[in-house]
Amino acid sequence: MGSTRCWCLLILAVALFGSGALAYPDEDDFWKKENDIQTVREDNWFQIDEEDGDMTLQELIEKYGYKVEIHSATTEDGYMLTLFRIMPRKISETKKLPVFVMHGLLGSAADFVISGPNNSLAYYLADDGYEVWLGNARGTRYSRRHQELPLHSEEYWDFSWHEIGYFDLPAMIDYVLNKTGSDQLQYIGHSQGTTTYFVMSSSRPEYNQKIALMTALSPAVVLKRIRSPILRVLLDLSDTIKEVLDSLHVFEFFPYNDNNHKVMESLCPANARDTICEELLGQLTGPHPESYSPKLVAAYMGHAPAGASTKQLMHFVQVARTGLFRQYDNGRKENLQTYSNWKPPTYNLTASSAPVLIFYGRNDWMVHPKDVQEFYKMLPRVVGANLVSDRKFNHLDFILAKNARSEVYDKMRPVLEQYNTINNPPV
Repeated sequence: MGSTRCWCLLILAVALFGSGALAYPDEDDFWKKENDIQTVREDNWFQIDEEDGDMTLQELIEKYGYKVEIHSATTEDGYMLTLFRIMPRKISETKKLPVFVMHGLLGSAADFVISGPNNSLAYYLADDGYEVWLGNARGTRYSRRHQELPLHSEEYWDFSWHEIGYFDLPAMIDYVLNKTGSDQLQYIGHSQGTTTYFVMSSSRPEYNQKIALMTALSPAVVLKRIRSPILRVLLDLSDTIKEVLDSLHVFEFFPYNDNNHKVMESLCPANARDTICEELLGQLTGPHPESYSPKLVAAYMGHAPAGASTKQLMHFVQVARTGLFRQYDNGRKENLQTYSNWKPPTYNLTASSAPVLIFYGRNDWMVHPKDVQEFYKMLPRVVGANLVSDRKFNHLDFILAKNARSEVYDKMRPVLEQYNTINNPPV
């Protein structure tokens, strides 16, 4: 009981530290740079520096010699979302579809570049001739604007990952297709980036026609067998935590804060091993400290966590507790008003008709391999379900591991090539 109370207090303390009461990134300063896109230099082909954790995403991408543009898409319900467009490093002999990449919970577009050139997914794709678009969900570091709602208002944060799937993804996908003149794109999602995709593809099935191939990295849809001891405690205490946060009018969980990196640098020096950061990541995602360097962990902590609503976390709690992939449970009374039923509707995964390629890990303590195997049997068109050969591969390794390229990206590449012909998928 004492241990449980300590965990609860720790989580609450961290949540309040990052609740937004300290410092928010200056949106005006960020957007002043929108039209200041420079031709980038091509030195330091593969390198991870300590300073990478202090850079904005635009600065980081330009540092490593890639051309980047900043774009904004607005959702039907008024959220203004930032997309980063990374241009291909070489001209492909054959026309390739644009690739849209979506991050997981508490992540951002930075997840796909932080490992540096020759290792990060976004750079890997750009090097192969793809035009890469990195999305940012509402409420994260780079998508904190609304046409009408103030950032600090309760109304702004009244969303779960359902709204991200139902509104954010369609807005960003349509923007990419309109900007590129393409009829289809390739979608790659990690963790919540897959959850939101299957919300979209089942709730708005017309979008399946716009997806040539969906690649799911550790799909977080069935969550019956979570192994992380930290998450198990959070599941048990989630109602109490939410009551406390609601009473304090805290509706954002783990926002990005300029002070986060400085704190993490003191707790987890870039030249040290067996730090609290490595231990925390291991207990959350699955222990595999040899898969990434301390310098990378320190840089990553400069960009994550990037923010989420408390409702997003509670929606995942509901999925884990019930074993059902369904819309947010508001309680019987509000469910009747919202859904005309006392139970929230279950997402119809059979409507997700675009082809799906899946990669999952044995040592993933967030998404158990048996949960993935149960999940993909619900889909009508799985073109491949690949269990990563590295037995220690965990949830975060898909974006941070030294061997992510050889274990996942190199094996993904030929399938992406097969589905590059618009409206003409392989037989």
